[in-house]
Amino acid sequence: MTKAQFNSEPERPDQKSSLTLKQRAIRGSLWTLSGHASSQLLRLVSNLILTRLLFPEAFGLMALVQTFIIGLEMFSDVGIRPSIIQNHRGKDPNFLNTAWTIQVMRGFLLWLGACLMAIPAANFFNQPMLVYLLPVVGIGSAIAGFNSTKLATVNRDLDLARLTILELGSQIIGIVVMVIASWLTRSVWGLVIGGLVGSFTTMILSHLALPGPRNSFHWDRECFQELHRFGRWVFISTLLTFLAGQGDRLLIARFLDVRFLGIYTVALSLSRVTAEVINMVGDRVLFPSYAEIIRERPDRLYLVLRQSRLLLILISWAGSLFFIVFGKTLIGILYDGRYAEAGWILQTLAIGALVARVGHTYDNVLLAKGHTMTISGLLATQTVIQLSAMILGNYWAGPHGVIIGIAATGWLMYPFIAICHARQSVWQPELDLPLIAVAIGIAALVMPH
Repeated sequence: MTKAQFNSEPERPDQKSSLTLKQRAIRGSLWTLSGHASSQLLRLVSNLILTRLLFPEAFGLMALVQTFIIGLEMFSDVGIRPSIIQNHRGKDPNFLNTAWTIQVMRGFLLWLGACLMAIPAANFFNQPMLVYLLPVVGIGSAIAGFNSTKLATVNRDLDLARLTILELGSQIIGIVVMVIASWLTRSVWGLVIGGLVGSFTTMILSHLALPGPRNSFHWDRECFQELHRFGRWVFISTLLTFLAGQGDRLLIARFLDVRFLGIYTVALSLSRVTAEVINMVGDRVLFPSYAEIIRERPDRLYLVLRQSRLLLILISWAGSLFFIVFGKTLIGILYDGRYAEAGWILQTLAIGALVARVGHTYDNVLLAKGHTMTISGLLATQTVIQLSAMILGNYWAGPHGVIIGIAATGWLMYPFIAICHARQSVWQPELDLPLIAVAIGIAALVMPH
């Protein structure tokens, strides 16, 4: 990008003008990775404390409540952040304030939805406490609706140092409150209270600690139409992402029991360490980078994509192979005997992740191109495959079959991912097919044992 091109855009003169995209991406990746590592360490410490304060049954209930928390947080975005990053008007005050107004309204609607779903959810899962928990948890979505759009604009510019520090600060405050509240109450209310405090801290800091103009209520019809065109499919994708990402816990809670759900959650939290690294780097760094490349130098997309995917796949496979070999030992060291079953669950999920990560490293390209409808189609397919595999697995082999069904989802999804990206001329068989062949060999060696 030349200086003249930069000055033609309605953006503030900042560090973006003096750093290349590659430099900003590298620096942003370093901040993202260091922040994620710190976040995971904090989460692990708090997880170890909480599992000692609560029995597996209570931990399972916490996981069920967390599923609703994640779902509500996902629904509170409705495409606002990716719209700001992807759209050419992402620095226009009218666009930002219209987006913020929509976000605030959506937050309150989600809180109302949480109140309305409390009784049906409690009856469906046979957990009476959800009647009280869900309305309180829903307050977090109303709070998140007031988050400043500066969270998205600093991400658009790959100015991730401030964003990482803000999120770590909010997480630390939330965890401290969560542990203290759990110690005092010895119940799931500790998680709820800590989550609300963390959400409130993020909201306040997003307005006070980040550069940029303040948000105010505003409505621009043209801006709304642009947000709606992009965001309607993002909303559907978000709903499907929730079902694909959290449906496993909902089915386990329904068909098995909260004790097994608690054990599964322990294994899942460890198995997703590298996946969360990939997702965060993709979300924070690669998505805005791909969007900028598509806007300015689309001929470079394939090469940049291959380089970034290879690095992310190697990181993911290192974690998966570690869990395949040492999963049971690690669970035995970190947790007491009540969580011993998490060992084989962790190993099985790690085998499934070998191919799943190959497919998921494509994720941000379609979003950067604005093909949100295709993303929704892939997520719908993944949801159907995962839930069907879990149901059939439970029918044939009980809990073991459920876990195998979850692990197999990534393998079964890859052909659909390959077809969609081949149509966009970004499928990379020269990288994917050899890796899948190796994954099949590893699975053949490990699964019989």
